[in-house]
Order: sequence, then structure tokens, then C-alpha cells
Amino acid sequence: MGLAGSAFKDVGKEFPKGTTLFKEGDEGKEMFLINSGEVKLIRKTSQGDVVLARLGFGEFFGEMSVITNQKRTVTAETVTDCRLNIITKDILETLVAGKPLVALSILKKLMFRLENAYDTIEDLYVKHIKNDKAK
Repeated sequence: MGLAGSAFKDVGKEFPKGTTLFKEGDEGKEMFLINSGEVKLIRKTSQGDVVLARLGFGEFFGEMSVITNQKRTVTAETVTDCRLNIITKDILETLVAGKPLVALSILKKLMFRLENAYDTIEDLYVKHIKNDKAK
């Protein structure tokens, strides 16, 4: 069972397109599960804003701050009208304690995200090396 199981299917809160759910640097006391719609995660850089991810049904985000008690590292904004479940730290801990497969589902998704980040880092490194050699 993942986070997008039937227990969350018909619940959640509606957020219209263009809603900023949280900003980089905010305190993070909850994570979100997408029941419908699309959300983008943005990070500010010296070169402007970068969209790090676009997430849809069944995806979750905001978990890093909930788990680490650190400030948000990205801004989350709705791309379309969305229905989102808001999962507080207490709810997450209850879910994980009562249903270990939820923890495994989260862990698997985080590992896929980490692997994608490794691939991106490798691609950027290779492009950087090629650019240096071309000079």
C-alpha cells in the first residue's frame, strides 16, 4: 500500500491553479499528497527560478521538512487546480508506525528521486567537461 491508497482517495483540500503552497525557507510542518492536479517544485538560483519537478496524482512532496525539521528547500506551486491531502508529522508517524508498507513506499520513491538526481548531476558534469574541452 502506498500513500495514494483508497483511504485518501476522496478526501483532501482544493487548491486553485497558481496557489503557492509553501515557499523556500518556510517552516515545514506538513507534507502533501496529490489526489488530482499537478504541482511544480521550484528553487531560486542566481540564474533565476528552476523547476526541479512537476508532480501529479499519487505523488507526495514536502516530506523533507517534515522528516528533518528543517526549513523548506523549494517553493511548491499548483500548476492546475488540485485536490491535496495535507499530512502532518503526527499523521505521517502514525501511518508509518501502523503500516510499515507506507514507510517502504516513501523510501522507494525517495530512492528513485535520488537516482534521478544522480543522473542529472552526471549529465551536468559531462556537459561541463565537454564545454571546458571545447574552449
